[in-house]
Amino acid sequence: MNILIGLLIIIVIGLLIWVAMRRSKRKRALTMLQATSQRNVSSAMVSVAAMLMAKKMIQPGQPEATPKLVADIWGRGVLAFEFSFGKTVLQKDQLKDLRHQINELVEKYAQEHDIHSDYEFPVFCVTDIWLYQENLHVDVANVINDPTREYIEDLHRVE
Repeated sequence: MNILIGLLIIIVIGLLIWVAMRRSKRKRALTMLQATSQRNVSSAMVSVAAMLMAKKMIQPGQPEATPKLVADIWGRGVLAFEFSFGKTVLQKDQLKDLRHQINELVEKYAQEHDIHSDYEFPVFCVTDIWLYQENLHVDVANVINDPTREYIEDLHRVE
């Protein structure tokens, strides 16, 4: 009987170790994917920042856009990033046109750098654009995995 209990304890400990190792590997893979995605989206958004400066849509001397992962809100694996460009002279009614311009710029960047998506959406997609306290904010998704594709689909259903 003691042998059976000892064997059961060893099996349970082995399963716990296996689950912990698997979870750790998944977390490490997700972290690497997020970092790579963030670099790609940030590089694409450099041209957006240049366009905003050239068209005097944001004030000179603003800090460069720094991305923040929005996945904490939407769930694990969603590769969407928020960029804040600082003070802007834009009005709310101008944002729809700007969203279209940004989508064109990041799509051009993706083509030039041979970055593709396996989904029906462009690899980089502006999911939201808004003004908050006269600051311009843009959310951009990197559609290279299922959670991000599902996130985009959910946003389309809401709109």
